[in-house]
Amino acid sequence: MQNAPIPIVVVGFRNSSDIVQCLSALAKARREPSFAIYICENGGQQAYDKLTAALTAAGGPCPGVPVALPPPGPSFLRACRLKLAQETGSAIDVTIGEARGNLGYAGGINAWLAPLLQKPEWPGVWILNPDTAPEPEALAALVEYAEKFDKGMVGSRIMTPSDPGRIGSRGLFWNTWQGRTIGVDKYAPAVEPDRIDVERRIASPHGASFYITRVCLEKIGLMEEGYFLYFEDLEWGMRAKAASGLGYAYRSVVPHLGGTTIGSGSSRSNRSELAVYLDYRNRLLFVRRNFRGWAPWTIAIGLAWSAEFLAVGSLRNFKAALAGWSAGLRGETGRPDRLMKRLYG
Repeated sequence: MQNAPIPIVVVGFRNSSDIVQCLSALAKARREPSFAIYICENGGQQAYDKLTAALTAAGGPCPGVPVALPPPGPSFLRACRLKLAQETGSAIDVTIGEARGNLGYAGGINAWLAPLLQKPEWPGVWILNPDTAPEPEALAALVEYAEKFDKGMVGSRIMTPSDPGRIGSRGLFWNTWQGRTIGVDKYAPAVEPDRIDVERRIASPHGASFYITRVCLEKIGLMEEGYFLYFEDLEWGMRAKAASGLGYAYRSVVPHLGGTTIGSGSSRSNRSELAVYLDYRNRLLFVRRNFRGWAPWTIAIGLAWSAEFLAVGSLRNFKAALAGWSAGLRGETGRPDRLMKRLYG
């Protein structure tokens, strides 16, 4: 039995319109299980102010005046509480924290998980990307699957809004021969699969939407923050699979636009330098941490992958890939401050 609202943790970076869309979708969620929303704004003071203004604007999902709160932990400068107006008539707590600088994806999640773990009774937490629009049954399906099949981490059915008849991803796995992460059953018809087969094939849920039980979280600990962005979800999922098992809740449907924050789109020609740099840096860090014997092969095949940027005429991203490989070889981790200062000021 659930004794406390399930925390939903969202990390944003200057993308208030995405978060407005996400919370507008959550306003339509099934009334049970109950939940509360925790947002980490990584984009600084102006982004925090813009986000609270967008959520509370006329027609926004959180009407009313924000209530100032003390910073909920050392990772935050300030915080406020809003109320999400559900279509059922309920009012859901939404707490926004302004991070002390850009903490990255894992850092933003951990910034909320650390204080939340001090609160008793909630059974698990839903990690949700801001550029998603979950369908009303999404959370309920995740919780029910975890309880029914005793899984420590459960992923959603990720969908591409432009092609709702096909799967965006059932989960992720690392292909050692190709030296890259693969989306399981990407573009497959949206039909319910054999769950045991899917659970065997996935190494991790897709990071856009997954539920982790409190028991599993206490076993495997917080996310690895050294990646800053990319691969922390894959590694966390692998740890969860070994400790408590993975599940895939087909009925938890989560459309995902993807790549709106830093430009990590699927086309090689339109990906941002930051997305390319971190992808290539972190895949080498990931392999060294988890498949160390494959590092030389990963470097070789990765150089071949990076050459594809030249094939599509993107010299900028070819250079970003090489810079990422160089940083990975040096073992650099964390926020790439020099690159981010050049790109974002």
